[in-house]
Amino acid sequence: MHILLLSIFAKCGVFTHVRDLAVSLESLGLNPVIGFIDNKKCREKFPLSPEDKTAMTDKLGKVPFFFFTTVQELKEQVRGRKFNLIHAHSPFVLHCGRELAEQLKVPYVITLHGVLAWAKRYRTPLAAADMIIAVGTETAKSLGGAYRFKSRVIFNGIDLNYFRPPPQKSFAGPLRVLWLGRVSGKAALGVECLSEAVGRLRREGIAVEAKALGIVGGAGIPHLEYLGWVHELLPHLQWGQIVFARGRALREAMACGNAGFLLAHGYGGLITSDLFSEEEWPLLSGERKHGAERLDPLRIAEDLKTLHHNRHLLAEKCWESRRIAEQYFAVERMAQETLDVYVEAVRRKRKKLNGDGF
Repeated sequence: MHILLLSIFAKCGVFTHVRDLAVSLESLGLNPVIGFIDNKKCREKFPLSPEDKTAMTDKLGKVPFFFFTTVQELKEQVRGRKFNLIHAHSPFVLHCGRELAEQLKVPYVITLHGVLAWAKRYRTPLAAADMIIAVGTETAKSLGGAYRFKSRVIFNGIDLNYFRPPPQKSFAGPLRVLWLGRVSGKAALGVECLSEAVGRLRREGIAVEAKALGIVGGAGIPHLEYLGWVHELLPHLQWGQIVFARGRALREAMACGNAGFLLAHGYGGLITSDLFSEEEWPLLSGERKHGAERLDPLRIAEDLKTLHHNRHLLAEKCWESRRIAEQYFAVERMAQETLDVYVEAVRRKRKKLNGDGF
């Protein structure tokens, strides 16, 4: 089965998601190709340096890919190639993906990343899609009820062979704290709160080494060492003992054996095994509207002090994070569930072309 994945070439979780999905689909026997849109609007929203482009291209490894600017250029790129299904992963490619799928008369699948007014803003491609994937329950809710009959929730998967704990992890010495993510607006208040909590601990004489990786959206973080966007995350995640993050970033850091705390516009506290079941997973958004508590640097400082003074508990929570990742975050699970959606999309497309409806 030949799959065309359409996405953005940007420093964000969508790029990582699509890259990991392509690699995992290959392991299932499929033949994925990634088409990255590269127009002026996308470049202005997601500016990249030449060094960024080189590092991101290197991460694609042996996965086939190409760039396109317009829908016409996309059609030229795929001319003469055989694709059985189109899978779009960004609002930037929803319309051109729909147009190409209609021209090729192949199933069209959309994955929604994030919470938007999807039905209002992207009604035409959503209506044309044979199946829709939402990367979380809140994303599915933002899609609305009209498309529930053809939508599935598939959570982000993490490459557990890459994101793994170091061979030897020390729990002595200064507490090692990470913040990781890409935030803006109200979501950036969380990293500011963490910085204040770290400052409080240091004023009490507690040794803390704290770093922030990613994009902090202009937040003031005087007590965190700001490293910016880092293409090679693994050494930093293996260095850490505790991570404050949300979404994919939280999953990646937990897979590396960091005790995971949910943080964004609100505070969700420590992520533990008892929050998960096969039927229901915790929302990892860190938003107040999704149940996270009000930000409080005193609360965060107390949670950190508990782990500082109880290193055996810190070690236990670090290994528990890895066990959670192994049970719930594996990329293979995401790929298999995505393949199941492809099979259903093919079935629906055949019925539609045969005039049988759904």
